[in-house]
Amino acid sequence: MKVCACICELNPFHNGHEYLFREARRLTGADFLVAVMSGDFVQRGMPAICDKYARTGQALMGGADLVIELPVMYATASADYFAQGAVSAIVNMGCVDHLCFGSECGDIDMLYSLAGIRTQEDAGVHILSQGETSERTKLYRISQLLKQGMSYAKAYAEVTGYKAASNDMLAIRYIKSLSMLDSDIEPVCIKRIGGGYNDTGSDDMSAASVRKKIFSREGYAHLVPKYAYRTLERISGAAFPITLNDLTVQMYTVIQRIIDEENVTDNELSDYMDVSANIAGRIRSNIASYTDLESFVSSVHSKEYTKGRIYRALLHILLDIRKEDYREELEDCQVSYIRILGFRQSAAGLLSALKENCIVPVISKAGDAAAILDEEAMYLFEKDIRAANLYDRVCTFKFGKKPEHDYTREVVII
Repeated sequence: MKVCACICELNPFHNGHEYLFREARRLTGADFLVAVMSGDFVQRGMPAICDKYARTGQALMGGADLVIELPVMYATASADYFAQGAVSAIVNMGCVDHLCFGSECGDIDMLYSLAGIRTQEDAGVHILSQGETSERTKLYRISQLLKQGMSYAKAYAEVTGYKAASNDMLAIRYIKSLSMLDSDIEPVCIKRIGGGYNDTGSDDMSAASVRKKIFSREGYAHLVPKYAYRTLERISGAAFPITLNDLTVQMYTVIQRIIDEENVTDNELSDYMDVSANIAGRIRSNIASYTDLESFVSSVHSKEYTKGRIYRALLHILLDIRKEDYREELEDCQVSYIRILGFRQSAAGLLSALKENCIVPVISKAGDAAAILDEEAMYLFEKDIRAANLYDRVCTFKFGKKPEHDYTREVVII
């Protein structure tokens, strides 16, 4: 039995994700495909456009056999922690043979080189055989700049003249994470087609492009599979779409409470993940003019930090995710449980293999977690529950839906 895994956000599920799943099966010959998916909040520090259960259903209809949740502390973390957490989940499952991911360059050997795991041939070979402007020559030059200490984003921009290739950067981190965990899982690179991750001008396979059309109430049916479109239309106005500004009141309430209590408790803004002393100071300086969350992010943002860093910092305050929740050494950061969000009825063989080989507890019913997790794992699992319940309340406040506690939600089965 062959099993491949994909790390994803599916925010929302679109044609590119369907292509990724299909190619992953084809290239690996896998019998089963596992999706390791972010929950209700995603890596940029934003709420997902629809909840994890709706996205799980779409993933299963789109080709996944099993969907597991990437714990919120990793799903909303910087790229290194995001990759390490997701890869550790796949490794800990004990039954995965391949990790498949999208990449702008589509060259696994070069990604190994950029990750510092393999040494490529002399630059002259690339230039003589493929020319000064070939993709492989460009990638080789990027690898040389990396060896000089330049960040991947800057090296990519210097060589190509374009903004850093975000999926290549993630792919490099996945490969590094597999190496750090001494895993024999084989990474498989699938060249991306259509728009990039943050491409809002593309009209084909970019999640950002789809979200932009949804938020501006433009037609998007041609960008997503029919089953995904039907799901989104069914929950529209009840649990979809959710935007950053839907967290406006909750965010202000939490931040103001922490600021008010800083002088009388040990809790400070800088205790939270991604909140530096400088960011904490800017939060305090701008809280009096707080009107909505998006505007507040802009007021806290400075040249010193990306907006993504500010989004994550504020979200970690809201979700009570602290610096002390992470291991000091990146290689020690690993998920301590596997939570199943959904599976196909035809995946009985995969579920049996997971049960037999997984080296951490497997949770299929949230209510059982307390009985099977140790104290530390339960502490982290409760952060997932907190995040899910907060997201559900946002839907309740926005659309008037009936509240649903995450402990009462059932695994999605198709």
